[in-house]
Amino acid sequence: MKCSILQRILTGVVFATLLATLVALVSLPIAGADDEQAALQSDRAFQDALKNADKSTLGKLLDTNFEWTDADGKTRSKAEAIENLSALATDNQGDTDVHTHLFGEVERIVGSHHNANFVRIWVRRTAGWRALIDIDTPIPAKGYPPSHPSPPRAADKDCQNPCKMLPYKPANQAQQAAVDTWLRLKMDEWHAVPDDWTKLTSENLVIISPSQHMGKAERLAALEKQKEAYGDGSPSPAVESMKMYDFGNTVIMTALHAPGNAGKRAYAVRMFANENDAGWKIVLSAQTDIQSPPTASK
Repeated sequence: MKCSILQRILTGVVFATLLATLVALVSLPIAGADDEQAALQSDRAFQDALKNADKSTLGKLLDTNFEWTDADGKTRSKAEAIENLSALATDNQGDTDVHTHLFGEVERIVGSHHNANFVRIWVRRTAGWRALIDIDTPIPAKGYPPSHPSPPRAADKDCQNPCKMLPYKPANQAQQAAVDTWLRLKMDEWHAVPDDWTKLTSENLVIISPSQHMGKAERLAALEKQKEAYGDGSPSPAVESMKMYDFGNTVIMTALHAPGNAGKRAYAVRMFANENDAGWKIVLSAQTDIQSPPTASK
């Protein structure tokens, strides 16, 4: 009898302990959600600092490597952005259709404002979240043209840069993995190979340029049409210079491209992520044409 009572008591204690543990686990905050909220809070503080012309707070929120590229393709450093705070504030007014996504230590914010699409990229540093990239791409006045296959040109028969090599030496394995992914993507676009291209692109992919704003499905459909029509595609303009930054499972690339069909250079930002250890895939490609040649730095 005593044994039976003892067993019931022990069973009750074990059950209560398990229940308490379960409740505690359910009550724990989700780290990813907390990180994203912290990043978005920093973005709101960034907006407030711009509205209040608070250079001191703004300086603390901008990463050392911060770059701001406006819709005309003019890129400014952190110091230049703070010096031109009024223009930066005007450039970041009226955000609409905002979409956010956390990639580990990197927060991607995409939306539109005053006839332009924008991307702001926040990165988690030891001292907190810092803005690394702010880029605008103008929206065509008549809207985005439909995507149609284009016949390859004679010059498209060869592509070294950016199909086979880039003017950059990766600093570590993460950067090398991102470069390898991008080179394969460029080969797949050059030769219209949608079956391989889709393996290297995230379901969270966002593509923004002066002529298109689309996700993975739309870009894949365009590549399939290109293959059906011509069997081959056209390579991207060569990369003249580039930088890379890695944050855990995410790598950010910025690049200056040689003139394309429109005869203008372009500034581009790309992100690659190893989501859920499923391999490195591209998650962002945003670029804007440079309307005037960059002035020599003093």
